[in-house]
Amino acid sequence: MDIGNKIKTLRLSKPLTQNELADILGVSKSTMSNYERNISTPAPDILLKLATYFNVTVDYLFHEKQDNSKDLIKEDSAYHSDKFVTRDEWNTLVYYRRLSDEQKDYIKGHMIQLYQKKITSDIPEKN
Repeated sequence: MDIGNKIKTLRLSKPLTQNELADILGVSKSTMSNYERNISTPAPDILLKLATYFNVTVDYLFHEKQDNSKDLIKEDSAYHSDKFVTRDEWNTLVYYRRLSDEQKDYIKGHMIQLYQKKITSDIPEKN
């Protein structure tokens, strides 16, 4: 998928109009339209604004081939503040998805240890 279609897909996932996203990015509606139609490519500062706003990486915007196993954010599931996951939890998940399987196993092991430690500390002692 080209960058123009990715921008459009991300925009529609919010859902935002071209005018609304143009205002957020500080560009004109015609410039926004040119981005989505691949007539022009956003400048580096606009790419950073896009990536930050949609909680994706700039690298994600440029990848032609989508690797679903390593994809940071599926195009139809960008973070929405009205969901049940906090932004901090969402960011943790994004970083987790970047890890190798071995690193994920290591993290899961530590999470289990921390949880078990909490459970045992929550149990009142019998007198």
